[in-house]
This record gives sequence, structure tokens and C-alpha cells, in this order.
Amino acid sequence: MVRGLADEEAGSLASEGKAIVWIDGGLHATEVAPAQHIIQLTYDLLTDDSQKIKKILDEVIAMLVLPNPDGMDMVAEWYKSNLGTPYETSRLPWLYQKYIGHDNNRDSFMLSVSEMQNINQVVNHEWYPHIFYNHHQTSPFPSLIFVPPDCEPTNPNLHPLLLRWQNFIGTAIALAFESEGKQGVISRFLFDTWYPGYVTQVCDFHNIISTFSETFLYSYATPYFYTVGDFPEEYKDFTISLFFTNPWEGGWWHLRDAVEYCLTSSKAVLDLAAKHREELLYAKYAMGKETMERYQKEPPYGWIIPLEQRDSPAAAQLINKLITLDLEVYQAESSFQADGLSHPKGTYILPTSQPFGRFLKTLFEIQTYPDLRQYPSLWQSIVEPIKLKVPPLRTYDVLGWTLPLQMGVKTVTMNTPLDIKLKRIKMASPPKAKISGSAHYAYVIPYKTNNSVIAINRLLKEGADVIWARESFRAEEKTFSPGAVIVPLSTFNLTKMKKLAEELSLQVLRIKRPPSIKTYKLKLPRVALYKPWRSNMDEGWTRLILENHEFPYTSVHNAEIKAGRLENRFDVIILPNQGMNSIINGHPKGTMPPKFVGGISRSGVRNLRLFVENGGTLVTLGASSNLLVEEFNLPVKNVLTSLKSEEFFASGLLIKVAFDQNHPIAYGMPEEAAGFFAHSPTFQTLPVLKEQEQPLVVGKYPEENIVLSGWMLGEKYLQNRAAVVEVPFGKGKIILLGFRVQHRGQTVGTFKLLFNSLFYGAIAKK
Repeated sequence: MVRGLADEEAGSLASEGKAIVWIDGGLHATEVAPAQHIIQLTYDLLTDDSQKIKKILDEVIAMLVLPNPDGMDMVAEWYKSNLGTPYETSRLPWLYQKYIGHDNNRDSFMLSVSEMQNINQVVNHEWYPHIFYNHHQTSPFPSLIFVPPDCEPTNPNLHPLLLRWQNFIGTAIALAFESEGKQGVISRFLFDTWYPGYVTQVCDFHNIISTFSETFLYSYATPYFYTVGDFPEEYKDFTISLFFTNPWEGGWWHLRDAVEYCLTSSKAVLDLAAKHREELLYAKYAMGKETMERYQKEPPYGWIIPLEQRDSPAAAQLINKLITLDLEVYQAESSFQADGLSHPKGTYILPTSQPFGRFLKTLFEIQTYPDLRQYPSLWQSIVEPIKLKVPPLRTYDVLGWTLPLQMGVKTVTMNTPLDIKLKRIKMASPPKAKISGSAHYAYVIPYKTNNSVIAINRLLKEGADVIWARESFRAEEKTFSPGAVIVPLSTFNLTKMKKLAEELSLQVLRIKRPPSIKTYKLKLPRVALYKPWRSNMDEGWTRLILENHEFPYTSVHNAEIKAGRLENRFDVIILPNQGMNSIINGHPKGTMPPKFVGGISRSGVRNLRLFVENGGTLVTLGASSNLLVEEFNLPVKNVLTSLKSEEFFASGLLIKVAFDQNHPIAYGMPEEAAGFFAHSPTFQTLPVLKEQEQPLVVGKYPEENIVLSGWMLGEKYLQNRAAVVEVPFGKGKIILLGFRVQHRGQTVGTFKLLFNSLFYGAIAKK
């Protein structure tokens, strides 16, 4: 720990301790070489009696980890089932993590799945390694392995000492390859450090020097012979560069070759840790100390999370995630003022002056993404920087992610130091449940929290009558907004309601008479979720979110949609984010075993159309909206379809969306919220002849100040355009959710748009 240590004490401890080095493989289970090398590396460390290995064993604690064993089993079984057939190297048709597949690496600050929770527990609560080495596959062809230094942009909150250590480790790895005469090592290409959601980035912000590599492999365990003809044009003359000093010239490449490359790099990291053990241990202390001292003297001094929140359980969820990630969270022991605002006792305080304060800062602040075209001197490794007139240069992942915005949690930045008594907490709790009033007609549950959605599902499963208020109303001197949940006492007794309220932190009022308003009577929606044979991560995230909020659902594949009669089984069908061509055509013939070839086909499109015409509801997430816009000839168009990248660029950021709070799809939403936008369809509604067929805009982008966090080129194309649209269609309806309302389980503040669509979708048109 950093707190309470003097430099001399830290130096003494560093001289006595061992360097702890985490090395993993197989987090992405289709990346098979890194996992295989872990087994060989374990054997080598136990049997090699060389002085080099002895020194490693004396100075280093090596943690050798297979972080996704279930996924590795799935991949091995798939590969063996196709070995020796034309489909030997075909893609896995399902996710190799139950819910999120390849996105497990992007779940490292949200911790939604068990694999990432386990890594966090071991790394940030039990072992606290000094180096974290995360093996991946595959290197950009025709290189054979990528190692740091990384490319731009660099996250501005990374500690400079950490960045220098990463470059040092990467150089040591590359030197080991050159010493062994192994070709094809590349650096400073393709992979950047901007997004903090990777497992390595979360380690970086815990003052753990992370490194990663990408080792080349053809596919699974199948070898391949490469000729220069396979190479991209720019690599065919084998020109060397500072970060690609010894190009590979082709030939056979086997699984064993890739394993050997992983072994060389892992042993180089262990060797460096053994040689620089004391410096590594002290560096971790030094980074924490510098961070604490810096943010005692300069803003942001931290963040305040007020007690008054639209969704208090979501605020508690955010705080508890931070605590789980080993960040320090405090509560004020008295009322106080900060930057002219008054706050009560118990207010949550998150100071930046803590050992991992840079992590807090990168999660909470607004991201300002650098347009790399404007900073050629920072990244161009050439004699004279050139101003590029090209489309924007993308980051490897998203541009803006400010977590409180995504979760709909109000925070206040501390621009001046706070001098009050604080108490560190181990867990945050939302306000205690309360059932007020003594009237005997019905309970009323406000609809601002996501927990109220869980309450509806539990009530419906228990057989209670659940009424949705279509208008605002007053009862017992309180005002309720549209979407408020009314439950007659005669259908759900007080004992059960008390239990429900306590478990979900509900604020319940008993009222004496029915309000004079229009209402909907809800039923448990019969939900189908389209599950393609293309291992769609958005489908997996949707499954996880539905289960977490206790929606029953049925996964349907291409065959069920092509079979038709969907309205007999389902009220609502969800199409996750997926391209139109991919949904219709799926995998081409010859690329997969026949069972997994193709998509829903044109017959499936017709059946979806019939489903809606006969009273069903289709809900589209992101890109799948284009299928219905194009194939159903809707009076809606995607205004971004024909734009070029030099005109419009938005590969993942948070933008402002305004909602019609009187429409059922937006019940319980604030007037404005942050939406996650990534290549998202944006709609313009078109005139129609019949009033009852007119599309209804439920959410739209404002006229100005659209970007909340991140960066966008071409903001003008979104001004006053629709983001969420209901389109009446036959006896049913289509709900187009253009932006990513449930992106990676992070966008808690917009989950309700999906949930409302399901409840509303099950209500028959009158």
C-alpha cells in the first residue's frame, strides 16, 4: 500500500519483495496459441535448470493463468468436430463466453461476467502483480508478433512512468526475438491505449505495468504455407523500419511456431522482472504516491455523487463497482459546501488523491478525443511530419465512455479542495424501501428506476394486476409521471409487497381510489430474441441484460423465423445490432457446416413482415434497423447511409438524446440522457397519407451541443434527427432503437428504452 509509507520504507520493502508477474493466455478462446503456451511455460519453468530460469524462480512469483477455460473447451470441441473436413477452419457459430464472447476483454471496468470478476478479484484484491502480461492473437499480417510500444492515441491519464516501463518491456521482448534470430516483430502499429475497458488498461490504472502481445496464427491448430503473393503490397519488398526491423519472408507457419513466439516473449518478461525486481516494486509505490500528491494540489480534486438521484439503485451500483475495482469511496460525516453548492451528511465523495486516482479520473471525466490528423509530430515516425488530408483516423475501440453519463448518475466535479471529515465505506446502499400511506385501493410504484422494471416482471409472474399510467396524476398529495405502476391491493398482498420493496429498494405509496387517467394493463411479454449463427456479441449482451432484469425470453434461430407463424408464439421479436446482409444471408455456403449456413433468407423477411402485420412488435437495435427500413419500405430513412467517412465519423461516443416522456417507449426516462452512438442509424421520418400510419419520434438529437463525451465529425447530420421511432405497421408496430441502448451492459441509463419496448410491444393495438 502507498498510504502511510515513506520513501525509505518503500525502498526497503522493494529490496525485500519479489516481483509478481501475471501471464495469461486464452482470454479470447479462439486465440489458441497463447493458451497452449501457458502449459509449456509451466513445464519449462519447472524443469529448466539454467541460471536464467533459476534467477527467475528466485526473484519472481509467476502467475500463469487460463482465464477462459470454458471457452477453450468450446473452441477445441468445435475444431475437433470439423478436423479433416472442408470446414476445419470455419468460425465458431456461437459465442465462446456464454454471453459476451470477444467482448470479455471490454468488460474490465463494468465486471458484468464471471471471468472478469475473477480476474479483478485475483489482481486487485489478492495478489496485486507488478507486471500483467495479456497474450492475444493475431498479429497484423505479415508480422508474426506485435509488442509494445503501442500506437497513438495514448490515454492522457496513464502515468508517464508506466508508459516508459511498457516501452522498456516491449523493447526487451523485441530484443529477445532478435537475439534468437526470430523474424517478424512489429511495434507501434494498430493497437492503442485510449480505451480503459481492456483488462490491460484497468491494470495500468492500478499502477500495474501491463503489456500485451498479438501473436500470428493462421487458424486454430491448422498450419498454412505463406508466399510473398499472400502479402499486402506494401510488405512485398521487405523494407525494414525502426519498429519492424526484421520482416518475415513467408513459409510454413504452425501452431508450434506461434507457441514458441509466445514462449520467447513470456520468458523475456520474466527475465526482465527478475533483473529489475526492486525497481518494479518501487515504481508501483512511486506511481501511487505521485498521483496522490498531484491531485492534492490540482483539479479535479475528485467527484461528488449526490444522494438525490433519479435512479438511486443505479448510483449505488456505480459506487459498488468502483469499490470492487479497489477505488476509495467515502461519505461525508457532516453537511458541507463545495464550489458554492450545499450537500447533506452522507454524500458520497470520490477523491482523485488516492493511489488509483487516475483510474477514477479516466472513468468520470469527459473524453476529448484528439483528431490525430492535427498532431502529426506526436505520432509520425518520419523525418518531416506531413499534414494529412484523409478521413479521420480511428481509435482501436470507442472514443468516449464517461461512466456516470452512461449509467444516468448525477455527479459533481470538485474544482476546489474539500476539507471535511470523511468515512471510507465498503459498500453503498440505495435508500431503504418505504411503503407509505394506509389507503386500501392500490399500490403506486414510481417508474424512474430500473429496479421498477424487475418489480413489474415479478408482479406479473405472481399473477398481480399491473397497470401502467399513460398520464401524470396526483394521489395522496404526490405527483406521478407517465409510466407509474399501479397494482391493486386485491391482487398482491402487503406482506409480498414489503418483501418486493425491500429487495428492490422501492418507494411505494398506497392510494385510496383509482386515478382518473388513461392506463395500459400490462402482461408478461412473450419475447423472442434473434440468435444468428454468427456469434453476435450484441445478442449476448441483450440476453444478459434481459436475464438480469428477469424478462423471460426465447432464443430463435434462422429456422424458426423461416418457419413462420411467429405471432402465435411471440408478442415481441428483438433483432440485435447486426448488418442487413448478415441477417438475410448469414454465412455463405461452403464456409460452415450446412446447419449453420445462411441467414433468415427472403422467406424469413416475409415472415417478420407478416408477424408485424398480424399484430406483433419488432424491436430493432442499432444496425438491424436498416433491414426494416429497406425491406419493409417504411416511411423512414437512415440519413447517414450514403455519407463518406470524410463527411461523417462517429465510431463510439456519448451524445445527447431528448425524449418524449409521454410516449410509452420513453416512460421513466429523463427529458434528456446520454446515448451511446457507434455507426448508429439516424432517422428522418417521411410523410404518409394515413394519419394512423405516421411514424412517431420518441427520441431525437438536439439542434446543437450533441456530443457529450468523445468526438464526432459531421455533427450537423444528426441535428434534429430521430434516434428512436415507433412505426405503426398493419395491426402491429415497429420500434427502431437507433443508438446502442444496451451497449456492453454499460448504458444503464438507457436500458429502459428496450424494456419499455417489450412491455409496450405486448399491448394490443386498439
